[in-house]
This record gives sequence, C-alpha cells and structure tokens, in this order.
Amino acid sequence: MNKDIKLIALDLDGTLLGSDEKLVSKNKKIIKKLHEKGIKIVIATGRPFNGFWWIREALGLEDYEDYSISNTGAFVRRNADAKIIIDNSMSREDYEKISSLIEDEDIQLALFTKDVLYNNADEVNEGFRKDQEVMHMPRQKFKDFDDIEEKVARMNFMAAKETIDNFYEKVREGLEKDYMLIRNESYSLEVHRKSSGKANSLKRLCDYLDITLDKVVYFGDGANDKASLELAGLGIAMGNAEKESKRVADKETLTNDDAGVGKFLEQFLD
Repeated sequence: MNKDIKLIALDLDGTLLGSDEKLVSKNKKIIKKLHEKGIKIVIATGRPFNGFWWIREALGLEDYEDYSISNTGAFVRRNADAKIIIDNSMSREDYEKISSLIEDEDIQLALFTKDVLYNNADEVNEGFRKDQEVMHMPRQKFKDFDDIEEKVARMNFMAAKETIDNFYEKVREGLEKDYMLIRNESYSLEVHRKSSGKANSLKRLCDYLDITLDKVVYFGDGANDKASLELAGLGIAMGNAEKESKRVADKETLTNDDAGVGKFLEQFLD
C-alpha cells in the first residue's frame, strides 16, 4: 500500500455513486477496506448531512473519528453524532439580503439545513422537487427565519434553466462581493458564505486532523469539485467529469458507472 496517503475525500453524485444514485459495489468494497486499514475516508458533497446518511451507514463511516463535508463545505460534521467541527452557516441578515433580490414569482428560494429543505411556495417547482427526491428529505415552510431551529447551510434560487440563467446574469456582480455562488445544476443558483466551499473546509479539516494536503487524494466531477481537485496532493477527475475539472486534475479515472473510484484506488494503493 502507498503509505503516504492519509486521507481520501470523495464527492458523491457523479463520483462515488452511479447514475442510478446508488453506491457502486466495487467502490463500496474498496472504500470499506481502506477505512479498515486506517485511511481517513471523508465524503465531500453538496448534500445536507442527513441527505446521505444511508451512504455513511453502508460504508461504515459512523465512528467518532469519521467526518463529512456537507452542503458544499458549509459544515464539517463528525459522523457519529453530527457535531459541527467547522461552521459556515448563514444568518438572518444573509437571508434578508438574498431573499430581497427575488422579483420574479417563478423563482423560489430554498433554505438547506441538516434535516429539512425549507421552501415557502404553495407549490414547489420542478427544480426543488428534483433535489428533494435525490436527498430523500422533507420540505417545510417557515414564518420567520428565526423560527428555523437548525443552522442554515446555504440558500438556493430555483427555477427553470432559462429563468435562472437570466437571473444569474442580473445579480451575479452584486452577490459575488459578499457570497460564493455555484451553478452545479441548471435549475439552481447556490449562495454560500465566502468562507464555505469544499476546498476551504477540506483544508481546515486537514489542519484539524494534522494531515498535510500532499497526503490527500480527492475524487470529483463537478464545478464544486474544481478547487478541491487543485488543492489536494492528488486530484482525480472522473471520466464523466466536466472539462474544467479534468483540466485541473492530476489524473483521470473511469466514469462513475464504471467504478472509477474503486478501480483507481485498487491500482494506486495496491
């Protein structure tokens, strides 16, 4: 085994999971074996913490020494009890500033927490419904931001692609002064704290664990993986990854449906 590797960070959708949004068996087998040998396995995803609980369970990542980067870096949590290790949550002031930008009734604002997706629309739109189905999480309404008991990780403007495209061009310059914006899905514009992001939280987690970045392997495919692929000692882009992710990665593996993660690790770590 390559003894220099101390931590493997993995995106979920389009990376560790197949197109059917299920764990690829080869990936599961290899990841569990490496975890048992003492390598840190960290899931780094845009999903809320309880939007991938069954994946942590299937991989055996439920100990007090296991951690996950959730909501695109809004939080790093300890897997066993969901304790927050790194907090980039959003405030009432953020909510008021962000929600005030909506002038088109076709655009809905969703607030993501650990357990619930909040959306005050009488009827949620297709984009919100897609996210809800993927993450198997409930929707709730709220009267006032302060009524939300869990910390808010991020806020998403959601609408049809053309509507979001036009809205993005209109608000981009103003919002980017104070927030990090991500277009990971055509129907959604994600708004995060500037201190958020998978790469920022991965770096802070490595500092917390006293692991240097040159001993980190990162696998990803999307726009929110690009910075992490550049940051890690070894960045691996999936065969199905976006062109920009492939461009900055150190190496490329097979697609998510072809168990690109498991097959690369099996060869690289012997």
